[in-house]
Amino acid sequence: MTTDKIHVDASQPATLRNLGGTFAYLTLREAMIAWDKLPDKGAATIHIGSRTYTANEIARFNYGLKPRN
Repeated sequence: MTTDKIHVDASQPATLRNLGGTFAYLTLREAMIAWDKLPDKGAATIHIGSRTYTANEIARFNYGLKPRN
């Protein structure tokens, strides 16, 4: 399992999916607030654009600037 950060733009729209249903948010920041409140984060995913992130990936989100290579 990798621990590398995943750089994301917190201002983009996101969809949170969990056992309680599917919820669209205007920003990833709002979706993350809802995700943080979930009792079972392991079953949840967040969809941004054309990509779906698992709970392991969501926990590694980084909202800062992407480092230069």
